[in-house]
Amino acid sequence: MKIKYIIRFALPSVLLLTGACNILDKDIDTNLTKEDIFSDERYAAGFLNSSYREIINGYDRLDNAMFACASDEAICSNSGSAVHGYNYGAINPSYNPEESIWESMYTGIRKTNMFLSELDGIIKSAGLIDVSTTSQANYKRMKGEAYFLRAYYHFELAKRWGNIQLIDTVLTEQSARNIPQSTFTEAIRFIVEDCDSALIYLQDPLKTTIDNANKGRATTVSAIALQSRALLYLASPWNNPADDKSLWKEAGDAAWELISTAGTKIGLDPATYTAGMNNLLFISAPYSKEVLFSTGYDLINTIEKNNIPISFGGQGYTNPTQELIDCFDMLTGKSYDPENPYANRDRRFNLYFYFNAQKPMTTKKDSVFTYIGGKDGMGRSSTATKTGFYMRKFTDFSLNLSQDQKSRRAWIHFRFAEIILNYCEAMNEYLDAPDNTIYQQLNKLRARAGVYQYTIGSMNKEEMREAIRKERRVELAFEEHRFWDVRRWLEGDKYFNKPIHGTKIVKNNDGTYSYETIEVENRVYNSRMNWYPIPYNEMLKSPKLKQNPGWE
Repeated sequence: MKIKYIIRFALPSVLLLTGACNILDKDIDTNLTKEDIFSDERYAAGFLNSSYREIINGYDRLDNAMFACASDEAICSNSGSAVHGYNYGAINPSYNPEESIWESMYTGIRKTNMFLSELDGIIKSAGLIDVSTTSQANYKRMKGEAYFLRAYYHFELAKRWGNIQLIDTVLTEQSARNIPQSTFTEAIRFIVEDCDSALIYLQDPLKTTIDNANKGRATTVSAIALQSRALLYLASPWNNPADDKSLWKEAGDAAWELISTAGTKIGLDPATYTAGMNNLLFISAPYSKEVLFSTGYDLINTIEKNNIPISFGGQGYTNPTQELIDCFDMLTGKSYDPENPYANRDRRFNLYFYFNAQKPMTTKKDSVFTYIGGKDGMGRSSTATKTGFYMRKFTDFSLNLSQDQKSRRAWIHFRFAEIILNYCEAMNEYLDAPDNTIYQQLNKLRARAGVYQYTIGSMNKEEMREAIRKERRVELAFEEHRFWDVRRWLEGDKYFNKPIHGTKIVKNNDGTYSYETIEVENRVYNSRMNWYPIPYNEMLKSPKLKQNPGWE
């Protein structure tokens, strides 16, 4: 755990909320004391804003690699990227590319605990809360945000390390050494309780309009979405070997709380995908009604520079696997034509991948060519595709990178489609057989993608389980779900302990193409990798920590 005992803070300028957050928080001594900070309405609010700083941004966060490359979704074509350590079984207590998350999440927890403490301390005694009815409402909302953020940071720790230390107070040097280690169940219950506290204080976006100044902050739907995911993880085989049905029902109920209130405020957006879309609107449109919580929307082009095909100015780092490609159905439900394998696929196919002979935009003449010898093909450069595909999802192909054009996007942590999938999975596991509602909710996602609908009553429980998992794999591809889903299902050996594949494409003399599935890389997985090893340095700091199984 990262422990600091700081009563002075650096606030080089007034911290004002702009968009999601404009965060400045540097832990160094200045002339501003703790009393100075929390007795000033500008600085007190700014301190909470700084608590958002540790929210994880998933874009290319491991040596410019997407975390999807640590699963069977993709391979990173940059051979030197740290992300490969997960696929080779190379992590250990002294080396883990995500080790810094332990420190940063506890930093976020420390900030939220300090803010919550001073709400009943300096902030209250300074009279800031009771200045007006507006200030009372603002501090009530900020209290809810702090509870949500504390829950979020604990969840990010719990899903990685399982048995963590739960911190709900500002620590002293002595008390920090004596924090007990929780079980995963205790951690999730703590997180759910913090979300319940957040719900008491947050504004409800289903009933009121969130003004522009507060968009991007945590809201009621953010807290419910976090509960939905946390409870689904709690109910999964990972932590529920006895298959306690009540845990599945609890997870389903949390998801249904959002689904049952969908409408103009929250829901799927767009209603229908089209093959000609340049990007998914919930990614590129700030504060779409599908987004339940995200980072701030930044003006960037690094995702394009790192990932679009090499002939268009990108590095092409994230290469989808054949295993992921094969999960995308045909529009009609029939098997694809082996001589024209990318035609008439699920509409998400064209939006998630750059593939051979694809013309990504009608307004641009150039196409992507990944055949051997093609301008984007294997071996064309050191980072050209290793699988025959490039990741398109999240990227804005309309940008002219030679002119350093940029577009706004956020990293989406929770969106409405996930809530539907959470509900379907939880209720299918709870019931003896899938009911009509499960079919109806799952078909909403498939209808949006233009894919054939499942006939109600056509599947038993086991068949529906596989259909839901497949839909989850497709809909949430590259969004940092697959890595954790396979773990919580205890299926790492099935999916991660074997080779991944790609497609070798050859252009024939008559202009047609031949396709051959090839092995790209062998992967290694051991059951101990279901949980990360607790960092060695943290074990040295805290005598209460016990190493996770298999990493001793």
